[in-house]
Amino acid sequence: MNLEQAAEYVLREGKKLGLEEFDLIATDSEDTGIEVFQGRIANTETSRSRGVGIRVLKNSKPGYSYSERFSEEALSRMISDATDQTEITDRLELDLPEPNRIAEIDLKHFERNLENLDFTWMRNFGQALDEASWKEDSRIENVPHVGVGKSRSESLIANSKGIFLKKESNLVYAGTGIVASEKDSKKMGSFYRSGRDLSKFSPEEIAKEAASRAVELLGARPIESGVISVVLSHRISPQIFGMFSSPFFADAVQKGQSRLVGKKGEKIASSLLNVRCEPHIPDFPGSRLLDAEGVPTSPQSVVENGILNLFLYNLESAKKDGVSPSGNGVRSYSGRAGTSFSNLIVPFGKNTRQELLSSVPRCILVTKLEGGAGCSAVSGEISIGIQGVYYENGNPQFPVDRMTMNTNFFDLIQRIEGISDQYADSYSSIKVPDILIREVNIAG
Repeated sequence: MNLEQAAEYVLREGKKLGLEEFDLIATDSEDTGIEVFQGRIANTETSRSRGVGIRVLKNSKPGYSYSERFSEEALSRMISDATDQTEITDRLELDLPEPNRIAEIDLKHFERNLENLDFTWMRNFGQALDEASWKEDSRIENVPHVGVGKSRSESLIANSKGIFLKKESNLVYAGTGIVASEKDSKKMGSFYRSGRDLSKFSPEEIAKEAASRAVELLGARPIESGVISVVLSHRISPQIFGMFSSPFFADAVQKGQSRLVGKKGEKIASSLLNVRCEPHIPDFPGSRLLDAEGVPTSPQSVVENGILNLFLYNLESAKKDGVSPSGNGVRSYSGRAGTSFSNLIVPFGKNTRQELLSSVPRCILVTKLEGGAGCSAVSGEISIGIQGVYYENGNPQFPVDRMTMNTNFFDLIQRIEGISDQYADSYSSIKVPDILIREVNIAG
């Protein structure tokens, strides 16, 4: 069976068994790629993953099961297992959605021409990227990784109320990791390009960006511990906001796992900060017309001028609060429903990065994070290694490393003094510009 046939079989069998409320999600994805080392193909890999998962609601009690086999026997067993679970689970109050009008937008998630790319194209591009990586700078000591590949996926959501929607997506990716050395200093820089527009794939440009990220940190040293302004570059500001996205989810608030409990309508951040959920931006990986539970998506203003406007809901958390779901439910075929942004966007500010760097006497431009074990989305605590460049009066002085940034996310967003007018050139569902934060504790 293919994806649609498997979903249709589950729907038919569920109705035959008298199951009045159930939904399913099914995915079929394939990834093909190569690795190049010193001009030769070091590895080739093709992987495929597919499965279908069902959630049954019987007398408001849920049962879950999934199958990675698409035979009638396996799918029937999956339905039976999920139904049996409903005998022992606690009640789960939610209402499955009925078919509703969705936005008529081409999200541009599939490019037909990419399907023609084969191993020959990957080999030629990978070898060109490897060659460009070695040539980029005389201080390059090694190019331990060059990867090129493409992926293709189909996903389908359906329920017993009549929702049935299939989505296709594909993309290509290419990147390199470069080691640069100078005297006793060695630094690694890497850059990956992903997307569907092949005109943006240049071996020379990818190699140039990766080499720049390595070379800019050569000779780095720590500075004295203390309080200093930092500019979170647009490379790493999305990582910070991504780590601390869950406090904006209603299910985290309901479980007491968010510092934003009781803060709706209050000022939680600098008036410069706006945080939006934008699910309808074409060619963004987080864009979708329906969420994973079949609820139509729509743009959401989560934080506006520093004020917390709303939380993001899935079906369960919306039922608990007696509100309409916001279309932010997520689910894999093997898991239970959760919540997520559909593209987390912090809009542009009014300054260039250079204006941010020049607006304070001294600061660190943070370009690299090291680990995240010291960060907690529940408490907001941030204790994370950083690397970057030390600036005085807008002029770079020297690169820095072996330093730890100690702060709290909810304090950090209160101390935002400026936001730049540029995003990182990356294929990402989180877009945050450079952000100037005053008075951050740095341990050298």
